[in-house]
Amino acid sequence: METLAQDIRYALRTLRKSPGFALVAILTLALGIGASTAIFSVIENILMEPFPYPDAQRYMSVLIHNTEENAEEGRADYSGAEFLDYVEQNHVFDRVIGNSTLDVLYRSGEGTQRFDGNLVSPGTFEFLGMPALFGRVMQPADYEPGAPPVFVLRYKTWVNQFGADPNIINRSFVLNDTPRTLIGIMPPRFSWGDADMWIPEKISGSAISSYAGALPTRYWYFLGHLRHGVSMKQAEADITVVAKGLALVYPKEYPKHFTVRIQSLTEQVVGQFRNTLYIVLAAVGLLLLIGCGNVANLLLAKATTREKEFAIRSALGASRRRVISQLLVESLILALCGAFLGTLFAWIGLRFIVALIPQDIIPSEAVIRLNLTVLLFTLAVAISTALLFGLVPALKAARKDLNEPLRDTGKGLTGGFRHGKFRNALVITEVALSFTLLVAAGLLMRSFVALRQVHLGMQPDHIFATRIALPERYKTADQIAGFYRPLLQRIKAVPGVVDATETTALPPYGGIDTELEIPGKSHSEKWTAVFCLCSEGYFPILKIKFLEGRPFNESEVNARRKVAVVNQTFVKKYLSPDNPIGKQVQIKQLSEVADKVSDPTFEIIGVVADVKNNGLQEPPSPELWVPYTVTGSAFRGILVRTAQEPLSMMNSMRHEIWATDSNAALTLTGTLEGYMNQWSYAGPRFGFMLMMIFASIGLILVTIGVYSVLAYTTAQRTQEIGIRMALGAESSDVLRMVIRMGLRLVAMGVVVGLLASLAMGKIIATQLWGVSAYDTWTLALVPTLSLLTGLVACWLPARRASRVDPLIALRHE
Repeated sequence: METLAQDIRYALRTLRKSPGFALVAILTLALGIGASTAIFSVIENILMEPFPYPDAQRYMSVLIHNTEENAEEGRADYSGAEFLDYVEQNHVFDRVIGNSTLDVLYRSGEGTQRFDGNLVSPGTFEFLGMPALFGRVMQPADYEPGAPPVFVLRYKTWVNQFGADPNIINRSFVLNDTPRTLIGIMPPRFSWGDADMWIPEKISGSAISSYAGALPTRYWYFLGHLRHGVSMKQAEADITVVAKGLALVYPKEYPKHFTVRIQSLTEQVVGQFRNTLYIVLAAVGLLLLIGCGNVANLLLAKATTREKEFAIRSALGASRRRVISQLLVESLILALCGAFLGTLFAWIGLRFIVALIPQDIIPSEAVIRLNLTVLLFTLAVAISTALLFGLVPALKAARKDLNEPLRDTGKGLTGGFRHGKFRNALVITEVALSFTLLVAAGLLMRSFVALRQVHLGMQPDHIFATRIALPERYKTADQIAGFYRPLLQRIKAVPGVVDATETTALPPYGGIDTELEIPGKSHSEKWTAVFCLCSEGYFPILKIKFLEGRPFNESEVNARRKVAVVNQTFVKKYLSPDNPIGKQVQIKQLSEVADKVSDPTFEIIGVVADVKNNGLQEPPSPELWVPYTVTGSAFRGILVRTAQEPLSMMNSMRHEIWATDSNAALTLTGTLEGYMNQWSYAGPRFGFMLMMIFASIGLILVTIGVYSVLAYTTAQRTQEIGIRMALGAESSDVLRMVIRMGLRLVAMGVVVGLLASLAMGKIIATQLWGVSAYDTWTLALVPTLSLLTGLVACWLPARRASRVDPLIALRHE
């Protein structure tokens, strides 16, 4: 311990003598360690420990995946009878719970608020293992028929909507026209189902939805706790047997060909964002290696200037091990200082990163912060980097040949070249790593630009969008029309409103799934499409282009005429080469909803150009639009084209909706462009922006690295340069010589980086859309940028070397 204390004191004195060197090394390490800490903090809190529930890593859902569809997702919710059959027949889950979403309407002030409600099955709170913060959770008796109606409130909702008033416990609230007693408030991190409140409900085989707009059957999300000792493969095999049997009992619920997937709760919530995080982590790993290479080069250069010191210490009895130990302690102090500063950078950077993370893509229970696990990771990274960048310089500096440093002293010709090959190798490696980062950033940027340039088939600008939650009394077509017809008239009369429409879909994100039948057309496979219930203003508001026929008009909507408009994909897939106008189509889902359409046969009167309806990255599905007045089923909202900023119309929209019915509530309110930004652009933007930041930092570090190596090398060769100039070399000759020396290293790094980028193309390809992992423009521009940056890094030391005075250089020691 005494020896270690001596090494620490000596290391601190040495670093104090070279404050510039110490500052550059610490800042370089802080950037790499800070970035690594910040990204690991995100991964640890999102992928490793996102949930506060005990044993949450064994919480599994059951997905029924249609093998005829490209999408990886599957159905994860089940009718009441189907749910109970899975619970009874499986052998791999020791506990199972279910939850089902619903709108909860609460009258307050001049209007009505809508909350995200969750019906939860018995045992939910015991399953999740968290007691109430105030009050109590549901007990078995609360789920029984005839029990006093109760509910439990989320902490966030309690704070935001009720001012954290503790006196509301045991108070009665009228929710969906039913008085319910608030019995408990959950802890801050309990947010199961991302709900505002939880209501007890016993699952039964005849669970029917009673709230407005719902389909006739209530569906329950299935979550099971995997028995210990049972693997996910074993669980899939067991549930597959159960699912194959239930497909015969409930044939409408299962596709013709399907597989069963057992998916962890974390995977289901985070999905493909997991891959984005891992790629970003790999990027910061490369950035850390670049920083380590820079510091190793600095230590090599500094060790060269201390060779005489090491030789004298060795001559006085210091062992090789003692010298290495001393240098490693210096490296460790640099790394720990870098870790301390890097932790500060990470704490600041986390705010920026969290702001970039797309909403609704991470578990609502997750809290991204610097916890003990993250700090231990930072310490481990600091120690690892100290060994990584400090060991080789220490081993090279502690050589046993004592005469060579003394012979080199004063010559200025060979002293700088003993470690030259290793320094050059480090520079080449840094350039290669930086090149790889730049290629990844360039590809993600090109992919993001391609996504932004997708042809939507509509114009989403200046569109205000909201879903309207209605009281349970709105169940029939007459009742729905009685609300929306006067509402649309009121909204159209608001100053600043161009037009308004009712809709059951939010383009470009799909509609209501349905099976189809077209009289006169035979087919062996199932024909499917999506449809939207809307008013006559839908097409002009979104500026959708008609290719044939016409839209339905106001009189047809009011008269509930069974007319339909279809998209181009519908015509190509189901009607080609026939003329679609006048053809009949049966929308089978309309005969199965709560407010059934007795004969769901519609006449096609128009064809529009394709509009995106599966998000931005997938081709559009066949789609139909029909008058909203034909049924009272399905969730609905409005789209409003405005002449000004859409969100500035929020209060006006709320006023008109409440003036029509004060018991209605707005939900999912925003702009069409805002939703596209949140659901389609935010994820790719997150990866692209972080990669660009890390690639830029890496490029700066490489520039500093190339500059420092050339500056040191030219300084060591001052006497040689003086001799060259004394013998007739021009300043331009020296300038070209130094630049050529630096660019050779950069070019070699570019070649290595290009090969590495090509080899890793398959990894980055999972994050790309609309651009190849071997994109020609990217692979052409990045080498150009690298070489230009290298040229800038070479020019300054080359310029200084070309101005050397031969007389002064020949006297150089």
